[in-house]
Amino acid sequence: MSRHGGPRPPLPTPSRVAGPAGPWARLLHDLDTAGVGLVYASLADWRSLLPPEEERRPLLGRDWTRYSRLKGDQLRDRFLTTRLLIRHTAAVALGTEPTSLELSYGLNGRVRLRGYDQIDVSLSHTGDLLLCGITSLGVIGVDTEPLTRRLSGRDVETLMCTAPERLRLAAVPAEELNGALLTLWTLKEAYSKALGQGLRFPFTEFGFRTPTGPNPGAGTAEEAAETVLLERSNGTPVADDTWRFATFTLPTGHLAAIALQDTRRSDQPDTRAGTALNRQILAAIGSWGR
Repeated sequence: MSRHGGPRPPLPTPSRVAGPAGPWARLLHDLDTAGVGLVYASLADWRSLLPPEEERRPLLGRDWTRYSRLKGDQLRDRFLTTRLLIRHTAAVALGTEPTSLELSYGLNGRVRLRGYDQIDVSLSHTGDLLLCGITSLGVIGVDTEPLTRRLSGRDVETLMCTAPERLRLAAVPAEELNGALLTLWTLKEAYSKALGQGLRFPFTEFGFRTPTGPNPGAGTAEEAAETVLLERSNGTPVADDTWRFATFTLPTGHLAAIALQDTRRSDQPDTRAGTALNRQILAAIGSWGR
């Protein structure tokens, strides 16, 4: 049950978008039913569809300055692709054109959509994989890592885990330890991103109680969201049902994590640009009368 009085739909699994043309149907469905959507993409797929250099400036807008300072085609293509993925994802959600959207950045570097405060976005990328989350419910953070990334055997537990987490990890079979650590790492990254803190928030200051097993990212989103619990550093649960967490195993061989706080910035789940602008106008009119 949610604090709004009814059962919450399960967090949606990420859907693949092969390029700017999509497919985007799953994202629209997830936003309509759950108020949140996740998409992932291959850098190689999108890179093959990038426009030539002379056509990129209008696409980047204010990001052109940052883009032009990057050295090398690979860095430039990655930067452009990540911005295009955010813009296209947001444009589909808002029912507008990608070129009509401007990205802005908070003091912590967090990406925002200029003029759409009721929409929150988050991006993660590793290697060839890009992951983007968008919601109208509150704040979102996403993270992804390859399942082959090795964390066990490097004493990372002392750097990223609380004492209760380390006790639970000590009981995990050796062959499952890396998966358990990777689950904790991606969840902590996603939560920190949702808070706008990134790695500035020490990972030993909060913890997660997660399901154990050889494939912790498996199962439905509803199951994952119900079994991933936020804890304080001493292991006591955080009694805040506005937060939801889940992990997913992607077909690309990556683990993806989402942290979502349902603060309901908007009274309605409709994220279309016209609706958003109408709310802004009404809010402005209301402020004039005060």
